[in-house]
Amino acid sequence: MLRYIFFFITVFSGFSSQAQLNLSGKVADEAFKALPFVTVKISGAQNKVFYTQTDSLGIYQFKLPAGKYSVVFSAVNFKSLGRLITITADTIIKVQLQRSADTLADVQVSAKKALMEKKIDKTVFNAENSISAIGTDALELLSKVPGVRILNDKVLLVGKGGVNVMINDKLVPLSADDLSNYLKSIPSANIAKIEIITNPPAKFDAQGNNGLINIVLKKVNAEGFKGSVNAALTKASYFTGSAGGNLNYRKNKITLYANFNIRKGSIVPFEQSDVFYHTQTWNIVNKDRNFRMVPGGQVGIDYQASKNTLLGLSYNGGLTDFHSEENIRTKVYNQSKGLDSMLNSDANAKIKSHYHSANIYLKQALDSVGKQLTVNGDWFTYRDDKNRFFNNTSYFQNGMEIPHSFAEYLSTSKQNIDLYTLKADVDLPYKSFKLSFGAKLSFIKNQSDLAFYKSRNSNYEIDPQQSNLFKYDENTQALYINFNKTIKKWDFQGGLRGEYTQVDGISVNERNKNDYLRFFPTIYVVYRANDKNTFSLNYGRRINRPPYRKLNPFRWYSNQYAYAEGNPFLQPSYNDNIEFSHTYNIFTTSLSFTKTSNGFNDVNFTDQATNIQASRPVNFITGYHYQLSHTIGFNVIKGWESNSQLDFFYNVARSGIAQTLGNLNGFGVYFSTLNQFVFNSSKTILGEISLWYQLPTVDGLSQNKSQYNLDVGIKTLLLNKKIQLAFTAADVFKTNRYRFSSVINNIRQEYHNYYDSRQLRITFRYNFGNEKIKTRDRKSGNEEERGRSN
Repeated sequence: MLRYIFFFITVFSGFSSQAQLNLSGKVADEAFKALPFVTVKISGAQNKVFYTQTDSLGIYQFKLPAGKYSVVFSAVNFKSLGRLITITADTIIKVQLQRSADTLADVQVSAKKALMEKKIDKTVFNAENSISAIGTDALELLSKVPGVRILNDKVLLVGKGGVNVMINDKLVPLSADDLSNYLKSIPSANIAKIEIITNPPAKFDAQGNNGLINIVLKKVNAEGFKGSVNAALTKASYFTGSAGGNLNYRKNKITLYANFNIRKGSIVPFEQSDVFYHTQTWNIVNKDRNFRMVPGGQVGIDYQASKNTLLGLSYNGGLTDFHSEENIRTKVYNQSKGLDSMLNSDANAKIKSHYHSANIYLKQALDSVGKQLTVNGDWFTYRDDKNRFFNNTSYFQNGMEIPHSFAEYLSTSKQNIDLYTLKADVDLPYKSFKLSFGAKLSFIKNQSDLAFYKSRNSNYEIDPQQSNLFKYDENTQALYINFNKTIKKWDFQGGLRGEYTQVDGISVNERNKNDYLRFFPTIYVVYRANDKNTFSLNYGRRINRPPYRKLNPFRWYSNQYAYAEGNPFLQPSYNDNIEFSHTYNIFTTSLSFTKTSNGFNDVNFTDQATNIQASRPVNFITGYHYQLSHTIGFNVIKGWESNSQLDFFYNVARSGIAQTLGNLNGFGVYFSTLNQFVFNSSKTILGEISLWYQLPTVDGLSQNKSQYNLDVGIKTLLLNKKIQLAFTAADVFKTNRYRFSSVINNIRQEYHNYYDSRQLRITFRYNFGNEKIKTRDRKSGNEEERGRSN
């Protein structure tokens, strides 16, 4: 019978008891399907312990001296299996694992696997074990991961800043706004785990100074049909509604999958700034209502051409229809704090954007023990059309309009991005080590057509001094090699990646042409002292190429005195990262250091003579970041699981431009806790409370004030757990406000922003079909370039 475990041992020619012998095999489920990522633990004499994981074909292997051993196979959603064996020659052990009986449909509330796991090169948040994965979307679920923050829909790591986001090892190729829309379209119930990779191995693109966050979706292997429908209604200042569904079907050699989501609604962000000129103070308040309709979807097919060959094709696309209604009021105060004058600007923006991407891939097994070749071809295109109409009217201190002060303007931008990549990876697991290598080619074309108009006699006349055609081409060729080896209690991994990049940018008849070769080494060392204590040390170098939008010189005016623009001559920055960590049972402590060279950020340049405020990105920062982190996860009492993180960090930033402060440094403290509750024995009534708090800190050359956020939720599973119903409240006390200050040209600037984050939400999801279906693992090849449109 399939549920009985079997194993087979083959003995080859004998060796002496001191020889190193091979122990290998394959792990499968009840249906003989290979199981990847199964943990295999070997315990021998004198408390020696060895660990490994099965590869994508379910293969594992060890090199051991002859003797008696205990072997334990364990994996989430499966019962652990243990065996006592005696090795006197090369040995093969094949096993089948039996699926656990307490697996819930699309949601795991299980103590078998910790919610947070520390691994050699990443930290894993097991969403399948999280109550947070009920009734939320991918962006909100990210905000519940300890150490991750969401600020104005942008994903950040505590103390380190922005981070690139991947879906199934593929960077999402969208701008910051479109990225948040895409993440909001992914129901969290579709997510298996979230990986925080602060120092990615050489196999990953070197792009992204602070590392990567990889969202791994659930997989499909078993034959059958499965799907779900979902709907949500959210109330912030106004209502937002969303709906969608997904379908998966597999029969014989064919696997089909599709999903579609749509969201429509509006929010009301609030932004206030105070600029303290030497003789005046400008108080600027921007009240804005943003409307969005965001449909999107994906379809794909996998074909198992033979036992060793898998082919796949997928398409992903979406569009955003955005418009805003803005009122920007500027009050100008004199030195005695009396009102001097006022400026009113009414504006509306219209943005239509769409993207299309396609991936074709081949996965070819080269033998039966895990050697394989993977080839990916990717195409991505993005188009947007932006129009912003605004007017300005000035008033005296008594409220009377200043004669002839009324003026109307129009700024437009059309952007086209085309990206093509080809990537090949080879994985070669040998008896005593693992080797992988690969290559990648990428070709990027980015073009922006910019124009600025001023209304005269009811007609818009173009301003040739503020109009521009911007062209940017970038080609990169990359090679990498990675090596893994285990020696008793030690794990070693090292890699080297080389990337050769050619850049050619033209803007206003200025040309920026450059080519450069850079190398990116990575090193990992892990020592398992015993079952309770593990020590690790890693080092890596990263590059942060500018997002395409920061290269675009388009000016986005708030009023006639303030605008934001890109910089076509912005250069990449580089990070060197090193981290040491110790894990004792449920408690992990890590100490890390990061140096940033040639860092870039937006600087709001202010001119005392003209009162012009121009925000543009420039390379000017050399930064040093020191961080001490403590994480702990445990069951407080039965039905209450808590995971908390406490970070202490110290930032030093030095400026390379005269307009800013020469340097700024300071300490910061961040605390977060995620608490999950199970209120009944059938695990159908669930709850959660999450809180984070950050003390005042330094971020680059800005000083941030303290802020905190509290979320609560109650969730229930109905109809044999096929229905999920969730009620959640985010930012309960309306305290997630972003307040910071900086000094530019000896002029102090203070900002107070709130992005309508206090929200009430009700979410409904219905699952149907074969509950045992899982989704295949697949990767695409244009990870780095697609993420840079953020």
